[in-house]
Amino acid sequence: MGARRKRQRADAARPVRRVSTVLPGSADDPGAPLRGVDELVEFFRTAEKPRAQFRVGTEHEKFGFLRADHRPLPYHGPQGIEALLRAIADDDEERRVGAWTPVEDGGHVIALYRADGSITLEPGGQLELSGAPLSTIHETCAEVGRHLCLLRRLCLPRGIGFIGMGFHPTARWDEMPTVPKARYAVMERYMPTVGARGVDMMKRTATVQANFDWASEDDMVRSFAVALRAAPLVAALFANSPFVEGRPSGVLSERQRVWADTDPRRAGFPAVVLEPGFGYRRWVECVLDVPMYFVRRDGVHHDVAGASFRTFLREGLLVGGTRVQATQRDFADHLTTVFFEVRLKRVLEVRAADCGPWSRICALPALHKGLLYDPTARDQAAELLDFLDADALVRLRADVLVRGYRAESARGPILPLCERLLDIAAGGLARLCCRDAAGRDETRFLRPLVESVALGQTFAERLLALLRDKWQGDLSRIWEEVEFFHEDETAELVSR
Repeated sequence: MGARRKRQRADAARPVRRVSTVLPGSADDPGAPLRGVDELVEFFRTAEKPRAQFRVGTEHEKFGFLRADHRPLPYHGPQGIEALLRAIADDDEERRVGAWTPVEDGGHVIALYRADGSITLEPGGQLELSGAPLSTIHETCAEVGRHLCLLRRLCLPRGIGFIGMGFHPTARWDEMPTVPKARYAVMERYMPTVGARGVDMMKRTATVQANFDWASEDDMVRSFAVALRAAPLVAALFANSPFVEGRPSGVLSERQRVWADTDPRRAGFPAVVLEPGFGYRRWVECVLDVPMYFVRRDGVHHDVAGASFRTFLREGLLVGGTRVQATQRDFADHLTTVFFEVRLKRVLEVRAADCGPWSRICALPALHKGLLYDPTARDQAAELLDFLDADALVRLRADVLVRGYRAESARGPILPLCERLLDIAAGGLARLCCRDAAGRDETRFLRPLVESVALGQTFAERLLALLRDKWQGDLSRIWEEVEFFHEDETAELVSR
């Protein structure tokens, strides 16, 4: 009983940071009303940075499971997600690095924040690390490694594991936990009205994403176009979700198939990015026509799903019986509900990859850093991919999610394109010449992709081959194959 009271006092004393999911009735300042589109254009223009200040931020999501029977990790209970978040916040060793501040919604912990990043939850309980903006991929991989080693230390004694895949390999969507987060309730109500797979996207997919800076409007336009045209190739390079509810699904990236049938007005490949004259203003105009999900006022997420942000900007919206005007914070919230394969916020975010083991988490930011931060590499990538328009990207993704490297573009199979794209990225990283203490540059983080292309076998096809040849059709073997907590893997991470 004494230990229990001690824990209760610690919980009461722990500060709660109320950010995008704040408790009802808490202080919640949305900011001043916007005066027009020009302010939204400036929202992006003021994000420009000198190249010397360019950074890379990396995010990845992963599925938790109970090691005893491989069921999805529940939200509640002693082995649940909330208990794990509290354990991370209370961990003495982690506190020496930097204390995590819990964030609550309705009295439940749904995130942890500190100065160098956040640990948040996706709607199906997927645990997401959003890392700090860092100068090198060496730092990024060390950050991922520290996070996974922390989870290994806390999770193994609790009978918990985590896997990196793009789609949950065994669970039905109704077997996934429900995270008590207000904005997710709005999304879950609205998404089935605009696409068949919206709830699957929320609850059964996981990705690795990376965020990039730009120096000027022209710099942003060039990087956006290259990243968007590269997205189907990235989907092939990272395809890692060939199973649904315990069986092969018939595709190599079920996650990409889900996104193709989620919400056409906010997902896919925005044609405007590849049109002449694209820039901040054209992007703002595009985003204004993406339907809204919610408006935050007085600590409450008000359901306005389907409303027009353009109308919100011009006339305001009735929210909780009161007409409110759009603010810059509302616009920033709205951008988080735009799910294109590449999207522009205050950073340029690439979103086409299935999640995978730690090495591929490091590979995604390395690939795009090489392509986007070295001007020569970006020009070469633009020349390689300039034949792809938005319609071609849609067709190519549809082929990639089924056939991977055997998919066909207007210039033939994509395997040579993937090989050339990796060569360009490696050249870019070599010229950027960011070395670690051992003198190694960042090209080494491309190794798993280079090996995959050399074999002509996606990661998903490797898993299918294991199921057929080594596991003799027993998919339960996948948990030991794709979990994050292999001792040799975490030992290598610690040494980085």
